[in-house]
Amino acid sequence: MCRSRAADARRARPLLRLGVGDACQDEPMIGKPGVDSADIIRHVRDAYGLHIVCVGRLALGADADAATFRLATDGDAYFLKLRRGATGGDRTTWLQSYLAGAEPGAGVGVGVGTRSGAARVIAPLPDRDGRLCTALDGYVASLYPFVEGRSGFEVRLTPDQWSELGTSVRALHELRPPTALRSSIRVETYGSEWRDKVRHYLAPDAAERLPDVPERLSDAPARELAAILKARRQQLSTIVERAEQLAAVLRGRDQELVLCHGDLHAGNVMAADDGSLVVVDWDDPVLAPRERDLMFVGGGVGGVWNEPAESAAFYRGYGTVEIDARTLAYYRCERIVQDIAEYCDELLLGAPHGGDDRELSLRRFAGQFEPDNVVDIAERTYAALRG
Repeated sequence: MCRSRAADARRARPLLRLGVGDACQDEPMIGKPGVDSADIIRHVRDAYGLHIVCVGRLALGADADAATFRLATDGDAYFLKLRRGATGGDRTTWLQSYLAGAEPGAGVGVGVGTRSGAARVIAPLPDRDGRLCTALDGYVASLYPFVEGRSGFEVRLTPDQWSELGTSVRALHELRPPTALRSSIRVETYGSEWRDKVRHYLAPDAAERLPDVPERLSDAPARELAAILKARRQQLSTIVERAEQLAAVLRGRDQELVLCHGDLHAGNVMAADDGSLVVVDWDDPVLAPRERDLMFVGGGVGGVWNEPAESAAFYRGYGTVEIDARTLAYYRCERIVQDIAEYCDELLLGAPHGGDDRELSLRRFAGQFEPDNVVDIAERTYAALRG
C-alpha cells in the first residue's frame, strides 16, 4: 500500500486557479488499454473526494509505461500520473513528501517545500485514507497540485536558474534521509539488464524473431526503427560494449553513493510561471555516484542542455566537485543503452498501429543520433578518456 506515515495529516495545498476549459481535450480515451476518462473521474471522486469535470491527456516524457493528465474541478487543477507495473510507489511518493518538507512519520508536507535546496519538489496529495498513491485498473496513480510552467525542453533556463538548479542538486546529494527511507531506495549495481536487451535487438536475426512479424513490420514506426538499428548496429554495439567495460571497472571501486534523482533531464525540470524551478518525476531515485545526475548537465538529452555556458552556470551553484571521468562516461553510454531498449520494447513489441505516440517515440529515437545529442556527446565523453 502507498500510505503516508501519518494518515490523518492531510493538509491544504496551494492550487492553480484556472478556467475549466483550459484543462479539456476532445479525446475521451487516454490511449492506454482498460482506462478511460470515466474511470479516472470515478477513481478520483471515490479516492480523493474531488469532482472532476474534465480530463486532458498531457504528452510528457518518453516512458511507455506511464501516462499523465491534467484534471479540472470547477476551478482547481490537478496533475495525475499513472504508472503501469510500478513497484516503488510507496518509496517514490514517500521520498517526494520528505523532500517537499515532511518528516517521515510526521505527516505530509505542504507541497512546496525546499528540503532539496532552492528548487521546489511537489508532494503528492493523500487520498481520503492518507495514501500517497492508489491503484487504478493495473496502474499506480499519484495525484498532485498542478503547477503552471514549461519544461527545460520548452524554455531555456536563465543563468540564475541554472545556478539555482546546481544549488538544489548539491543539496540533494548531501542529504542524508532517515534510515527507513534510505533503505527503501535502490542502490546502483551497474547491472547488465539493458545491455543484454539491446544486444538481443541488435542481433542480425532480431526482426525475424519478433512475434507476429508481418503485422509488426507493416507498422511504419516499427519498420523505420528496425532500419535504423540495422544501419547503426556497429555504432550501437560499440556503445553497449563501452558501457559493459566501464561497468566492470566501477563495480570494483569503493565509491561514495549519494541520493540521486536518477532522471534529471530537461523534461523533469520545470520553470514555473512564477519564476521558480520545480523538479518533477521522482519515479526512480537511486543511491549512486553523483555522476548519475551530473551526466545530464552537458549531456544533450533531447538535443538541449549541451552548451558550456549552461554547465558553467550550473556548477557555480553546485560548487567545487571532482567529477570522475569514467563514471560520467559510463552513465552517458548506459543512458543511451536504456533508451534504445525501451524504444525497441515499445515500437517492436508494443501494439502496432498505435498512432501519434509511436510516431513521437520514433522521432525521439532517431533524434539521439543528431549532432550535440546524446550519442554524439557520449562518444566525445568516452574519447576524452583516451585523450
